[in-house]
Amino acid sequence: MNHISRAVLILLSWVLASCVASPQDAGDQATTITIEPKQTQLNSVEQLIKPIAIDTLYDLLVGDVALGRNQFDIALDNYSRQARLTTDHEVIALAYRIAEHVRNQSVLMEMALLWVEQAPNDPEAHRAALAAYLTQGNVQAALIHGSWLYQNHDDLDSLLLVMTADFDSPAQIDLLINSVKILPFSEKKYPYINLLTAVLEQKHGRLEQSEFDLREFLDIVPDDQRGLLLLSQLLHQQNRSAESIQLLSDALERHPTNRKLRLQYARFLTTNTPSEAITQFEILRTYNPKDQEVNFLLGLTQLSGGNVKAAEDLFKQASAEPSLRSDAQYHLGTISEKNGDLVAAMSHYTQVRFGRNYIAAASRSSALLAQHKSMSQAQKYLQRMRLNQPSQAVTLFQIESNLLLKAQSPSQALVVLSAGLDDFPNDPQLLYARSMVAEQQDNFELAEQDLRAILAKDQNNATVLNALGYTMILHTERYEEAFELITKAYQLEPKDPSIIDSMGWALFKLGKTEQALDYLKQAFEIMPDPEIAAHLGEVHWVLDNRQAASTVWQQGLQSAPGHKGIINTMLRLRPEMIEQ
Repeated sequence: MNHISRAVLILLSWVLASCVASPQDAGDQATTITIEPKQTQLNSVEQLIKPIAIDTLYDLLVGDVALGRNQFDIALDNYSRQARLTTDHEVIALAYRIAEHVRNQSVLMEMALLWVEQAPNDPEAHRAALAAYLTQGNVQAALIHGSWLYQNHDDLDSLLLVMTADFDSPAQIDLLINSVKILPFSEKKYPYINLLTAVLEQKHGRLEQSEFDLREFLDIVPDDQRGLLLLSQLLHQQNRSAESIQLLSDALERHPTNRKLRLQYARFLTTNTPSEAITQFEILRTYNPKDQEVNFLLGLTQLSGGNVKAAEDLFKQASAEPSLRSDAQYHLGTISEKNGDLVAAMSHYTQVRFGRNYIAAASRSSALLAQHKSMSQAQKYLQRMRLNQPSQAVTLFQIESNLLLKAQSPSQALVVLSAGLDDFPNDPQLLYARSMVAEQQDNFELAEQDLRAILAKDQNNATVLNALGYTMILHTERYEEAFELITKAYQLEPKDPSIIDSMGWALFKLGKTEQALDYLKQAFEIMPDPEIAAHLGEVHWVLDNRQAASTVWQQGLQSAPGHKGIINTMLRLRPEMIEQ
């Protein structure tokens, strides 16, 4: 019975009881409402309705009204209380769903366990317990329910869900692998242990072991779709794309109408042979022209190949699917923007309300408003977005700040980031962003304050350690302290070119020029950035390697003409080079 039916049934029991109650009954202090059979047509209803305590009925009706008004906390309080009192599995199930919606983890777990206790053979109860345990990160307990679902209801998907959970550490994965290996599966189902361990080994990064387990599984179950798809992914991960494509091609010869196999085949072909990928997507469209996932992926392939009109038509079709609408609208926005239709671009961007392109769409919308309307309108737009999408507010504050920086308004950008920190105190993204703006305005005190606030909670943040050390070199003479910070960053991330550059610059400031040269050369080889070029050129100059200095500076200017760091260095050390 669904939740609406349950609420209607409860209400029906109340109405029916009122109808059959006598005036004499009305004055009694009855604690339950019962139904006297008056008509034969009520017999089936009577069998479904249990006597309901008045307090229970009141709680459930209040909960039902609260649900209708989106007052979920009140609804959860009432339904969970009655779930405990009545142990009615339908009331428990509804309380579980409400707890899931409001993300009340303690009630979610309590209701899931109560549901399993009262309905031990109900697969939905076990799925609820599995999900609740996964929410808590207790994969071992989730495995028990996943195993039960597979053994009793052939629900392999629920069991695989446990394998694809987020794990805190490799040790947790190893522990689960050991638990999976001793699951009491029947002989028919036992090969699937290899599939499960293959999934876990892949998450562990042990791709060769995962492949070994999968091939053992496919030796016994050669046409299992899950196994074939996972093996093709593993081969692709190991840069064995030709083997991966051949595996899928062979599988499609045996199962030419298998949608998932052909879809994966088409996806993998997009990298090397996009024309063949288009052919495969078109085959899928012949099976179902309204397969919007296929239309969307084909649209991406056409767009990357320059066939903009075909891509546009496909994205419009894909927008019919709610889960794809935001991504499709984003790409329609980029197409309209490139075509110079800014009104259409804005219309498409504002329809991106969630997903991976949400921030990009918000950024483009605000940039278009700032460019073609006014900065004020762009800021008001972002403020509305923050109200509508509070989970994205931190990033939207940063977008507004970046707009202002681009408009050469760093002081206003600082105000925006400070307002963001008022709403989200100690948020590391906002603190870091404000520290960078403060540094640009020569406010080293605020920059240091914000960077140290991040380090107070994340002392091994290499990016922040490096930023603080480098900023300290630029604005103070605390070179030894800066060097200690940068050294710690280097120990954490020894291959990061920006940190290697900072190491070289710190050594240069400490007078260790030869050592500095080694680090700066290494940084420039990894990333020929103009800022690094400015540093490396200066160290070459000080070491009297004048030609090397000139060469490095010119390289930097070729990639970034007019770069202030290089120009200022050259003006300071060799003005005549600029005059040329």
